[in-house]
Amino acid sequence: MGDSYSFISNSGWMAVLCGIVIIFVMIQSALFLRAAWRRSGEIGIDKADRKKIIKSSAVFSIVPSLPILISYVILMPALGRFFPWLRLSVIGSATYETMSANMAVTAAGYDSLSSGNFTPDTYVMIMWAVTLGIMLSSLAVLILKKYDKKMQSLSSKNMAFTTMMTSIMFLGMMATFSAPYIVDYKNVTAIVTIIVSAGSMFLLEKASKKWKPLKEFSFAISMVAGMASACIVTNVMGGI
Repeated sequence: MGDSYSFISNSGWMAVLCGIVIIFVMIQSALFLRAAWRRSGEIGIDKADRKKIIKSSAVFSIVPSLPILISYVILMPALGRFFPWLRLSVIGSATYETMSANMAVTAAGYDSLSSGNFTPDTYVMIMWAVTLGIMLSSLAVLILKKYDKKMQSLSSKNMAFTTMMTSIMFLGMMATFSAPYIVDYKNVTAIVTIIVSAGSMFLLEKASKKWKPLKEFSFAISMVAGMASACIVTNVMGGI
């Protein structure tokens, strides 16, 4: 990381501001957990079962969290120690943060997020870009109730069409994210990463039919496999 903006990204004030938000979210999560604990007791779920549910949920959250940790390590050299920690802990995701930050730096005239040595103005622009871009998802809660009712109405009339429509929407979104890397055929690292991730997901989905618990971890494992392949191509083969 260049010194030009590290006085912002790794400053004590940045740590304090990010820490306040994360602590607030942790308190909020604890309050929801307490409310769920009380409500589950009211509807007749005994204490032993509730403890079992909490333990199993905690265990099954470990592997899906690995890609988040890896993404933090990847973003940290470019964005500092604290801001990626905030983004990936609250409302952001690895895919969104990387994509938005790359868009911001390319708009500022840099090749990619890995270029580094940004000016303070560029770093602040990255922060605003990833923050403002995700705010719309928070506002979606205002229309989700109507959206859910409409989807239920469509499902009751034609379940097959609803399933197909949501699948097409998801595939379209993923295609939008992947297209810039697929069309750049000279970027061997990106192409290998996509192939390994997709292949791993396919094999894990097949295997999960025989071993059901694997289904919960297939997405996380495929992401880790893709990241590992990117590291191999970049470091062993020179990142052709």
